[in-house]
Amino acid sequence: MHFSPSERRAARLPLRARLARGVLCVLVAGGVAAGVANCAPPAGPRDGGPAPRLSAPTSASPLWPDDTPAPGRPDKAAPTYARYLPLEKVRVPKAGVTALSAKNLLMLDPNVTSFVQMSVKPCPKSYCPLREPEYRDLTGDGRDEMVVAVDLPKFDRTLLEIYAVSGRTVRPILIFWGPLGLGGDTYGRDLLITATSATGRYTTRFHWNGEVMAAVTPDGTTSPPEGLPPDVIGTPDPGLAPRDGSGSGPDTSTETRKKP
Repeated sequence: MHFSPSERRAARLPLRARLARGVLCVLVAGGVAAGVANCAPPAGPRDGGPAPRLSAPTSASPLWPDDTPAPGRPDKAAPTYARYLPLEKVRVPKAGVTALSAKNLLMLDPNVTSFVQMSVKPCPKSYCPLREPEYRDLTGDGRDEMVVAVDLPKFDRTLLEIYAVSGRTVRPILIFWGPLGLGGDTYGRDLLITATSATGRYTTRFHWNGEVMAAVTPDGTTSPPEGLPPDVIGTPDPGLAPRDGSGSGPDTSTETRKKP
């Protein structure tokens, strides 16, 4: 029988040394097994400790429970808008306002100042402040309205009007004065007027409210626009907005007159 060198060395060890060596090997093997067992995830449910205590939600605690607030003031009634004066001398053809002349409408419009009428009277000669009209259905009645703009460089202003069919005649549904060269877009049936003034570029949105094209405020309500005509034009003809009562001249900042 042949033994390896390590076996021969082990055979020469005393009995006590061999027993100690065997015990050491058993202890090492047991420690390794225990370490592997500790690394393995625990199986089954385990106790995670006591649950956190629950607290009731915070509620309001009045400082003066015996006092009740006074009722607030009632909101002001929404403004009612009166229509612009109709163009009594204009009869609507079957094709609607698209078949009418923008110049003739301005010349027969009682809501327009005489200065504007004199400015467009030479049209369509070499110089004409009247732009080509545009047509859009802004009221939702299936018929196009006429959008008219008159540029007045002398006063650094542009007048924008929208004419719509009203019964058997025509009337404006928007009269707006803005900075010279203002532009416009349609957004659905709303009108967006964009202009540049000394305070920067701004856009005003107008929406048909059943009577006029009223300016839409950020909260979704409607209000009069702030466009003002040049002061040098003078007092407007009957049909524009009434005076504001301050003695400062006609209040043409509104697109329509308000009922008293």
